[in-house]
Amino acid sequence: MTKNKIDKVLTTKEKLFAELYVENFYSMTSKTNTQLAIEAGYAEESAHQRGYENTTYKLKPHVINYIEELKDDFRIRNQITPEKHMARLNHLSRVAEEKELLGAAVNAEVHRGKMAGYYVEKKLIGNASLEDLTEEQLDERMKKIEEQYDLITTHEDKNEE
Repeated sequence: MTKNKIDKVLTTKEKLFAELYVENFYSMTSKTNTQLAIEAGYAEESAHQRGYENTTYKLKPHVINYIEELKDDFRIRNQITPEKHMARLNHLSRVAEEKELLGAAVNAEVHRGKMAGYYVEKKLIGNASLEDLTEEQLDERMKKIEEQYDLITTHEDKNEE
């Protein structure tokens, strides 16, 4: 990526789009990037494309960098810290519990636990290719496939064998 692309000066529309994007990011409502582009002054016909471009680092790193600066500024101004976030979730949990909204209370507690690192989501992504398998593993895999798809073959197909 060229330094010129990163240091490029924002246009008025890009700047307004970034400001609206961050405002939307932290608001209770949610607008699409297309809606934000229209509000920033882009033509409706091209708003979808402009919203995409303004949120894609490879295309407009200067806009993304400005968005991140605005987010950091928002967090500093509003003193958003992990500790305050945990305290807020605790408060919401207690209020929900007092109102006997146990689902909401449990949800807040789960989110507190995730923040504290008590819950860790693990995903196993297997990407071994067939070339990596032994002949025995390939035979086992073929047997499983045959069993799985046996239900969709007709008895005539079996008799022909």
